[in-house]
Amino acid sequence: KTRLELVETRNFRADVEERFNAAEALSRTALTAFSEANLLALEKRNDVDNLERDIERTGTQIEETTERADRLSAELTQLEETAIAETEKRDTLREKLSSVRENRPDLESTVSAAKDEVMETRSNISSLEAELRKVRQSREERMREENTRAVRKAEIQTRLEDLLEHVKLDFDVALDEAEIEIPEGMAEVETRDKVHSLRDRIRSMGPVNALALDEYETEKERFDFLSEQLIDLEKAEETLLETITEINTTAATRFDETFQAIRTNFADLFRDLFGGEATADVVLVDEADPLESAIEVFARPRGKRPSVLAQLSGGEKTLTAIALLFAIYLVKPSPFCILDEVDAPLDDANITRFMHLIRKFAETTQFILVTHNKRTMEAADRMYGVTMQEQGVSSLVGVRFEEALETA
Repeated sequence: KTRLELVETRNFRADVEERFNAAEALSRTALTAFSEANLLALEKRNDVDNLERDIERTGTQIEETTERADRLSAELTQLEETAIAETEKRDTLREKLSSVRENRPDLESTVSAAKDEVMETRSNISSLEAELRKVRQSREERMREENTRAVRKAEIQTRLEDLLEHVKLDFDVALDEAEIEIPEGMAEVETRDKVHSLRDRIRSMGPVNALALDEYETEKERFDFLSEQLIDLEKAEETLLETITEINTTAATRFDETFQAIRTNFADLFRDLFGGEATADVVLVDEADPLESAIEVFARPRGKRPSVLAQLSGGEKTLTAIALLFAIYLVKPSPFCILDEVDAPLDDANITRFMHLIRKFAETTQFILVTHNKRTMEAADRMYGVTMQEQGVSSLVGVRFEEALETA
């Protein structure tokens, strides 16, 4: 009996030790699983924190991008208004300049005529003054001669009276009835004739325009003012043309840089959509004037000849337009993009190509697609539908496919 009890005791101890070891192993396994669960929870928490930081950073970037877009839009509006104002100013200056140029010959003719009239008047005045000086000199000489003759006449008259008195006394003859006239000299007659001739010449000249000098000065001041204004307008026109040339040069340079970048992006995206052998390009019709030139789009899907956009099928046109749209978008990308039923003309094969392009861009840009195509809906991360359960009442239903799959 004692042996039997001893054997049972040993068996019980072995069974207890075995259970203890199993419990200890289970405990270690549970501790390991708990540690792993805690570690996984910590990692998930870190992932959540990182996602929250990414969301916050993305929100900040969206706000900054929105502000920058608003600022650039305001600057563009201001530049457009400035360009319009400068154009209007240039047109006004050109009209004024044209008016001044049209009136300039008339003004120059008027001023020239006034100058000629003034010069002629001055010449006539100078001639008259010279003639007047001669007349005055002649008059003074005549007056001196008359004075001399008067003195001489008085002397002769006195002598004559003395002689008459002597004749009367000596010969007792009265000579009072005899009137002896002293003849005038020829110089006086010639002088009178010359005076009459000068008076006739002055009368034949007609009235002298005494206001000609004042009119000349007025026209000259107006001509000088218009000449200065013409010079200012020509300088303003030159400055404006230089500014326009500089703006056009800068715009042409930036346009060429952007256009070349779009060409490269368009060729790459078209090749991604249609296969490695597909080619596409955009070219300027008038390279000499890029800012006013039309643009032609050439595309050659794989296995087809090169053709313009109008010769492609509906689906090919749509994919080509999408490639060109994203080529332009790549020049200045944004974090947000809306596409409204661009996939409507596409078949299933082209839908696959289109969604491949969207997934490629979705790494850096958030897309909102308005669509009725099931293939496009299947490729989306989230779907929002608008339903009308009651007449006139719309409701929005949203589904996140990842959560729906996890729930299923």
